[in-house]
Amino acid sequence: MTANAGALVDARYVAMCTAIAECHRVDEVKDLRDKALAFEVYARQAKNTDAERKACAIRLRAERRAGTLLTELAQAELRAMPKTANPTGKTLVVGNDKGSSVATLADLGVTRDQSSKWQKLATIPEREFEDALRDPAKKPSTTALIRDIHNDVAATINRIPEDVLWIWGRVRDFESDGYLSKNPTAIYDAMTDVMQTDVRRIVPAMAGFLCAMLEGASHDGT
Repeated sequence: MTANAGALVDARYVAMCTAIAECHRVDEVKDLRDKALAFEVYARQAKNTDAERKACAIRLRAERRAGTLLTELAQAELRAMPKTANPTGKTLVVGNDKGSSVATLADLGVTRDQSSKWQKLATIPEREFEDALRDPAKKPSTTALIRDIHNDVAATINRIPEDVLWIWGRVRDFESDGYLSKNPTAIYDAMTDVMQTDVRRIVPAMAGFLCAMLEGASHDGT
């Protein structure tokens, strides 16, 4: 590759990475991903290893960004929908910019397998993801990234005590189920007398426990 060609590839790489980071629509980032995949195949056929590696990195960044958006859209749709079954049986995500319609994965040109894999990519911590892209020993791939990173995460989780995992899971559920934005007074008022009695008895102790946990973390400097 000539110096000018290399500079052009680098410039396009930076431009596409920036465009991916700024994307807020699944269909747009999917389009960037497809273009990167096409260039990746072309570079492989041309035996241009450097260009192929950059195109691969762009594709993975796009897939990861799409995974983030798909996760956000699915969570927003669940919060907005009434608690009834979806009669179509299709996988739903939030619709257009107006938010007035519901789109399926098929509408976005995304398969269920892609959606699942890309959302898993989105859960990989930023540092581990970037390290994998820069690893000179092997070319990264969607499947390998998910397998390697999640195997490491699983191994770490297996070493964590069950009570720690339980507390962590309940705290995350409280956020993911939307309770931080709900009206606590309305929830309390809808309870029976027995429920309210339990809440008055347990919540102060629970709050004290969680506060003590955070105080311990602050003393550790974390």
